[in-house]
Amino acid sequence: MKKILILIILILTLNANSTESMRHCMLLPIVDGVDNKMGFKVFEEIENYIKDGSWCTYKSNSELINILGQYSKNLEEHLGNKDVLKVIADKTKAGTMIRVTLQVQAGITEVKVEIIGENGEDRYFKEQTQLKSNDTSMISQTIKNWLDVYEKTIPYDGRIKGVLGDQFTIDIGKKSHIFNGSEIVIERPTTKRQHPLLKEIVDYQTEKIAEAKVFDVSDNQAQAKVISYEGQKKLHLEDWVKVKANEQKKAIEQITYAEKEKEDFGKLGTVGLFLNIGNSSVTQAGVTEKSMSGFVYGIDLDTEIWATRNYWVGIDIGKKFGKYNKDQGTFSSESNSTNNSSTRLKFGYKYLPMGFFYGPQIDAFVGYANYNYGLTTNTTDGYTDTTFSGLLVGTKGSIPILESTRLYIMFDFLLTSSYKEKVVVFRTDESSSNYHLEFGGQYLYAPNITLSGGLSVMSNKANFTGVTKEEQFKDVSAKIGTIFTF
Repeated sequence: MKKILILIILILTLNANSTESMRHCMLLPIVDGVDNKMGFKVFEEIENYIKDGSWCTYKSNSELINILGQYSKNLEEHLGNKDVLKVIADKTKAGTMIRVTLQVQAGITEVKVEIIGENGEDRYFKEQTQLKSNDTSMISQTIKNWLDVYEKTIPYDGRIKGVLGDQFTIDIGKKSHIFNGSEIVIERPTTKRQHPLLKEIVDYQTEKIAEAKVFDVSDNQAQAKVISYEGQKKLHLEDWVKVKANEQKKAIEQITYAEKEKEDFGKLGTVGLFLNIGNSSVTQAGVTEKSMSGFVYGIDLDTEIWATRNYWVGIDIGKKFGKYNKDQGTFSSESNSTNNSSTRLKFGYKYLPMGFFYGPQIDAFVGYANYNYGLTTNTTDGYTDTTFSGLLVGTKGSIPILESTRLYIMFDFLLTSSYKEKVVVFRTDESSSNYHLEFGGQYLYAPNITLSGGLSVMSNKANFTGVTKEEQFKDVSAKIGTIFTF
């Protein structure tokens, strides 16, 4: 009979899956029914408490305070309007809103706390009490205690934000007590149950989709791979992630250990060291054409420093040595040694189409590049140390094709190319141009070591008004090396 009564009290509602996570929260302005001075003090203390905690990614409401400022006389009424709350959630991308209301009298304070869903209607938590005090510290501590209770009612630890086959991204990281090796369960919400009178969400029904293990963790996100599926269903975006109970203690120990480490692996960027070998040529065309080419070899050092998950800065430095020999035309000397170098400074943005850092990536970048061809000067043959430089613009795309293997392609050029000679041979150029194409593959040998191999094509060309109309330097080389993530 008792079970039947409970079922009568509970009503079945729509699918529980929401757009934003319940662990993305914001604190609404706190009103106290008087001049809001007490409310502001409590707000500051609770806001700092939430920011310092790990259960919620805090969404600042500074913009909304400015918006709601014009409604200061009836702010409490507006904060009780479901349509206003829905707009607030949309603007801040908050999955839950914490609404605190104070009613202050002489020596007595009525304290009420509600956790409201992004639709402005769902109530995930509600408590209220009467304190025989107007002390803001006591009021704040009461609210903190309730928030600690609410945290334990959230039905998941994180949600899936990107899927690539059996691998996926979770929207929580170290700050939420998850670490490399954590065992997790993926569930899909099917229904939520709401109390018909109190309008609070009291229960959820879910179906188990899979079990997985985490293999990479940053502060605010993690990567995991499925170990086993429960049935035929595959992972979906917004599926729930729960860390197994026996993993919590391990997570705390892992975090304590990680805090002692001076280096935070995998957070700063990458550095790649490459062997560059291939063919280089220089061609001069006019009334007649002559060219020289030869084998060149050297090393490249490519770096990428991550300012955020999406923004980065890179410095690439290259050095090559070799010797050109006559291909065609007439020369006073049929060979010429060269000492080539390149320097590229790049500022880029990394777009993640699937929201998954180790999934497809598209980079766009701008910067400055300098390419120097250090030929031994021979004015009779028309050769000297030559430099092309200018504003660099480019893009790079990469996509995984297997679990540990990905392909990449990069194209860039000098938007404003400048030509300079060490010794005057052709004088000032009429125009100059550049392009660089590189493509290849990469293999993840270890979590912080990637083996890379590709083919690079570089062209720099200058046009003149004299007897020699054009001079072009072209390199085609293999680029093989290792990329270290640090």
